[in-house]
Formats: sequence, C-alpha cells, structure tokens
Amino acid sequence: MKNSISRVLAAATVAISVLTSSHVAQAVTFDFNFSFSNPESFGGGHITGIVRGLTEGTSNATSVEILGNTENFGLGGYIGPPETNTFINLWKVESGAVTHVDFVSYIDNTPGAGSDCCVLYLWFFPPTGAAEGALRLRNNYTPYPEGDLGLRFTPVPLPASGGMLFAAIMGVAGVRRWKKSSA
Repeated sequence: MKNSISRVLAAATVAISVLTSSHVAQAVTFDFNFSFSNPESFGGGHITGIVRGLTEGTSNATSVEILGNTENFGLGGYIGPPETNTFINLWKVESGAVTHVDFVSYIDNTPGAGSDCCVLYLWFFPPTGAAEGALRLRNNYTPYPEGDLGLRFTPVPLPASGGMLFAAIMGVAGVRRWKKSSA
C-alpha cells in the first residue's frame, strides 16, 4: 500500500514537472517600456509607451503602444488592424536589450485627436548611434529631427516562475520525508 502511494505521488510530481517545463520551452519574449522627449516642432510633450513581443535577435514587435503624452495626443496602439498602418517594424534585441529599431506606423483614430492623428517614429540614427523617437500629427510635414531625443528602453520584468519551481521542490522534499517516516 505504501509503495503504491509513493508511486502515485512520484508520478504526480513528474507530471507537474513535465507540464511546467513545457511552459519554459516556449520562445522567450521581451517587453520594453520606452520614453522620449518629443520635438517641439512635432507637438512637444514627454512620451511614454511599451513595446511587446520581441525575441532575441531580429524580430517584429507584436504591440507598440503610446501610454502617455504630456501634450495629450497620439495615445493608443500602433500595431494591428484596422486603425493602424505599420510601414516598418524591425527590432533587434541582444542580451535582453534593444540594440536597434526601425519603426514607423500611423494611427487613424485617437480620442480627441480627430480622425487623421499621428505617426510614430522610433529609430537609431546611424551617424551618432543615438536612439530617437518622434510622434507627430499626420498633417505636420516638418523634417525629421536629428540628434539624441532621449529615446530610452527599459525591460519590463517577466513574471517569476520561481513559485512553481519552489512548489515542485517542496513536493519532492515532502514525498521523500513521507517515505522516510513510513519506512
């Protein structure tokens, strides 16, 4: 009887381990917060946002969203139909950091901004290597700014799967302790 209970508990522990490890085997994606000072010629403001779904190496973002603007325009998502038109969506992540971006997209409908809102540009300026960003109204044809506009990317912490690992280890330890006490 004790042997069969031990086997069932051991099988359950193995099953939990397999199920949790298959989750880890999926491709790791990265999310990054970003911010920059928008040029005055493009409407000004301090822009904050998030880019989601990048992978190590060269990839496309699955979501780019403006979360805040001190000038209150251009808020919303810049990837995904039907409101957006993404022209360039090329990102490079090395060792968990954004090392290159070329992104241009416009959004048609932003609350309070009319029906022909905004174009979002995020790029690395080749001569200086500075990361730049700009958000402008689509009817503003001011030349693109050059120089460091303070575009910064910071990783979004991934949810810790440490709790599952801890629970599995405690389960194995519990089975071992139970085996010793019943022996």
